[in-house]
Amino acid sequence: MGALVMECLNTKAETKRSSGKQGAGIFRSESASATVIAAVLLLCIVFTTIAIVRISYVPEWKKETEHAHMNEVWDDMAELKSRADMLSLFMASDPNSSAYGFSISAPMRMGGGEVPIFEPSTSAGTLSINTERCRMTITPQKPSVSTLPNIVECGGVTYLSKNREYMDQVIRYENGALILAQGERSLMKQSPSFRITRNPEGNYSFSIRAMEIIAEPDAISTNDVTSLRMTGLDDEFIYDSGGEEAIDSFTCTIITQYPDAWASYLNETAEAAGLEYDTDYTLDCPGSDCVYFSFTTTGGKNLERLCINKSVIGIELGPGGGLNYAGNGGSGDDEGGNETGGEGGDESVMELGKWYYFDTFTGTYDGSALSSGDTDPTLLEDYNEGYSLPSGVKNYILGSYSEINDFDYYVDKNEMLDLNFDFDTYDSFESNVNSATVRMIYRFEDNQEPDMEMTISGTGPDSFNPDNNNWCLYNDTIPISPDIPADLTLNLKVISTGSNIKGRFHIDYLAVRLG
Repeated sequence: MGALVMECLNTKAETKRSSGKQGAGIFRSESASATVIAAVLLLCIVFTTIAIVRISYVPEWKKETEHAHMNEVWDDMAELKSRADMLSLFMASDPNSSAYGFSISAPMRMGGGEVPIFEPSTSAGTLSINTERCRMTITPQKPSVSTLPNIVECGGVTYLSKNREYMDQVIRYENGALILAQGERSLMKQSPSFRITRNPEGNYSFSIRAMEIIAEPDAISTNDVTSLRMTGLDDEFIYDSGGEEAIDSFTCTIITQYPDAWASYLNETAEAAGLEYDTDYTLDCPGSDCVYFSFTTTGGKNLERLCINKSVIGIELGPGGGLNYAGNGGSGDDEGGNETGGEGGDESVMELGKWYYFDTFTGTYDGSALSSGDTDPTLLEDYNEGYSLPSGVKNYILGSYSEINDFDYYVDKNEMLDLNFDFDTYDSFESNVNSATVRMIYRFEDNQEPDMEMTISGTGPDSFNPDNNNWCLYNDTIPISPDIPADLTLNLKVISTGSNIKGRFHIDYLAVRLG
């Protein structure tokens, strides 16, 4: 009996101990589960917060930083314009200025808009030179007289943003203007040099300074900092009605991808000068890439003077050093008459933007052919490089200029010297030719000035007169459209129609540049 009681007590105690161990295991399991659940909830809160920030706040932060970056780009483009204006001012202030060939670098911050931690990547941008066309054509108008247009191929620098949140913009520098474009709309933010002044008598003068960018078409797309190198190449006097036959009106046509900006600027400038739209001037956009401005005298306001100048600036991406400019005057001007693009170039192809000498020269005097010794083309290939050659129009007097290789022929009264120049060593053009700039250094000595006529590729004739006994510079751009180089002919007539007009006619230099 006693043994049975003891066995029951031991069994009860063992059962109690077993029950206690099972209860402790349950408590430990519940504690671990609670820790895991808390960690998961905490991670959910963190990820939810990050997601909310990225969705709701990061785009706005990104937009703000990209907007700040666009302000930086704008500052850089404005600085580019400022430095180009400075080079232009230096070259215009002194024909012998050391600004010719002087270079300035302009940094460009291409990418930005990063948001630390949340969006560290930067947006990029594309910087391009002379990939968009900009041309200005100004045509003086004289009563009952046909006049030739003055053409400037302006070129330009374009920055195109590649933002992720902020709207994309185009910042464009062309012809001295700084333009901001968004979508189809454009606005001129900094103006070119296009001035209208009214004198006390109520007449109006127009002063236009064009900016021509010389560069091979090039572009770079990056989010890093890059730079542009600008070099002052030339300052050209193109036209001044004060030294020509009086004109009463003119037209200005601008080919551009940003017609809104130019039309608005020209209209505001004319109105600010006191001109009335559709009475004193007309303004139209006949196409999506063209602006047409015309000054007339129908409103009783007279044109006193039209003056056109051009600054030529070379621009290169990066550190530069490879600029090859066959331009006008000053250091950096390579007259390079027959240069055709350097190594690897096809010598049978005529390139745009380069000066070429005519390789065929013939002529007649009073109907009789000139001898081959009188018409040697090499007589016209060199000019006096010791003379700082300016750029002018037609009868620009060169003063103390002295000849190098001189063609001369005596012209008697009532006789005509008829000279013809063309090319026979070139087969084709590198692209369509729209214009030709003719540069000639000439004079007529001993007596009164004859009448002169120049016709190029069948266009013309352009009539002008030399200044007696002075070397003169003819420098003018004429619109032409030859199909092949054989069509690129120049005819020059020296017409002595007066009884007292006789003397020796000289040409020291003659070259043509295609555009």
